[in-house]
Amino acid sequence: MAVRDVKFMQVRIGGQEHPWNRMQVEVQANGSADAKAATKRWVDKVKVTVTQIYKTDSAKFEDWNYYRSVATVLTLEVAKPRSVLFYLPGDIVKRDNLRKEPDYYFVEIEVGGTPTELFDAKGLLVAEHARAVHRDISKKDVFDKAKDAANRGVVNTPGILRPQYLLTFGDQIPAVPPSPEFVREDVPAR
Repeated sequence: MAVRDVKFMQVRIGGQEHPWNRMQVEVQANGSADAKAATKRWVDKVKVTVTQIYKTDSAKFEDWNYYRSVATVLTLEVAKPRSVLFYLPGDIVKRDNLRKEPDYYFVEIEVGGTPTELFDAKGLLVAEHARAVHRDISKKDVFDKAKDAANRGVVNTPGILRPQYLLTFGDQIPAVPPSPEFVREDVPAR
């Protein structure tokens, strides 16, 4: 699996007053690692977990805003990139005074319940996940600190950052890139 790209934009959804923040994560299956897979051309149950970190006026990272969401892709065809989208509601964007792009972010991938490694044995970011981690936290020791802080911070914001299939304005979402089908998981991530 590879995270090919991560993009951020603000979009107006439905009749909502404030623009929403959209995070687009483009993933690509490079081949099935499952020896029991029915076909090597498809990779099943790809779990995409995104974490966004926004600084506040406080210098203490405990006071920053942390958001996390999870979407599990039903299946991905090998070598066919697809985009998984996540949205922060406009009222939260306005309330928390959030810019379009977070100060830090990271994307974690699991395939069939097995996490893919973001870093190699030397602590360097694996090339196929170079876009999965914000450049300022792309060193293993810095990443570990950011992830630890985020793991504590996201308990205060479950269900706020949403995968695209949980949006209630499905017919009024701006054009989206080709997206896969999802396993429905209507519970907040922790």
